[in-house]
Amino acid sequence: MATDPALAAFLALDDQVVAAYADARAEALGLALPPETRAGVLDNLALLRRQAATFVAAVGLDDTVPLEPFEP
Repeated sequence: MATDPALAAFLALDDQVVAAYADARAEALGLALPPETRAGVLDNLALLRRQAATFVAAVGLDDTVPLEPFEP
């Protein structure tokens, strides 16, 4: 199964770009990151990106296989 474009773009970020990504996404969603929580949000996003990259590598996603919708 392939990754979707949003996940692929997120995985392509490095830790130095996560802050700009978080700010842009918050603005696009009409959210404000409170200054007292921003550092924690950025740390969590960087961790999430690394965890997602590990998962994608372990699953061995293949871009030639179409995406499957999530069904609980």
